[in-house]
Amino acid sequence: MNRKHLAIAILTVFASHKFEVSSSAGVLGSLTKALGPSLVKLDESPTPERSVNVDSFKQLKDCKKVVITAFNVQFITKKNANARAGRETEGAAHVNSNIQLTGLNSAIFQTITDQAYTNFVKSLQTLGVEIAPYSEYAARTEYADMKSYMKTSPFEVSGGMFSGQPSQVFAPQGMPVPLYGDEQAVGTGTLMSAGMGRSAPNGLEPQIAKSSGVAAVHVYLVVDFCQLDVSGGTFSFSASVKTKPQISLSKLSRLSFFFGNTMTGGKEFVKMKNDAFGTDNYVTDLKDVTTSGQKAGDAAASVIGILAGGGGTYKTKSLEAVADPALYQAACVKYLTAVQDLMLAGIKTKTGK
Repeated sequence: MNRKHLAIAILTVFASHKFEVSSSAGVLGSLTKALGPSLVKLDESPTPERSVNVDSFKQLKDCKKVVITAFNVQFITKKNANARAGRETEGAAHVNSNIQLTGLNSAIFQTITDQAYTNFVKSLQTLGVEIAPYSEYAARTEYADMKSYMKTSPFEVSGGMFSGQPSQVFAPQGMPVPLYGDEQAVGTGTLMSAGMGRSAPNGLEPQIAKSSGVAAVHVYLVVDFCQLDVSGGTFSFSASVKTKPQISLSKLSRLSFFFGNTMTGGKEFVKMKNDAFGTDNYVTDLKDVTTSGQKAGDAAASVIGILAGGGGTYKTKSLEAVADPALYQAACVKYLTAVQDLMLAGIKTKTGK
């Protein structure tokens, strides 16, 4: 074998091994995901050790008084998912699925938020701290400086971690929706405007906590209504999006304390390790509301793609999950309270309270 043929053989072997590594990387990623933190099953009495990550909270031992400065509950009511199988250059199968939650109104979401807040206040007292009224916090001179950064509840948002679909953030009655710049399901544009400026809450709140000696407590909870299981890929023969209406609290949910003991506010977090799921059923009907135009477009796209010898098939499905308001409200309050209690139990486990 001459040098030219030997070089070609080496490059061929190297290329084949490179392909094997890159294709198995997907398998490795899936394996890592499977071996990561397990989903939190709220109806199976999950432990805080398995459910939440908790900072040290050493500052809590010297904390006598707190004030809940934010209690934001974000309700996801629309979702979209896309799946693809095959290579784009050789024709592929595309599936688009979108689903909307119906049968509810703002009054239901507000009631859920108010009930979850009431339950949180009661549970927070188990840490052995006095809870100052929000009106006491709002009376401070610094509060007036922050007001321009606070949103009226409910606050309409789009973007973030949920397929760019719109959602609403609610606060308990009488409280605004302050954003601290780390609410990942809200959207980067909104968060940039919320976190920039000398009067932004994330900058002033640690100063208030330090000067007043009252720790600020911030709760952010994201309620999802449906799971979309996407399957496909470059080397798959089919693409699919499976839809399962199911209430869950996103792992983006978290609880934070501003103790004010350091230049950064002595901020401590409790965060979910993974999404937390409930099993209570709240849907009375799951409707296929795909329009005739969408269906005709699917058929035309499929035929054109086949006849042209390129492109691929395109399928669209639109669904509507009709909720029973009473069942949805009861389930949401139940699971919001369960996650709040898990977070507080995590603090107790960490600090021995």
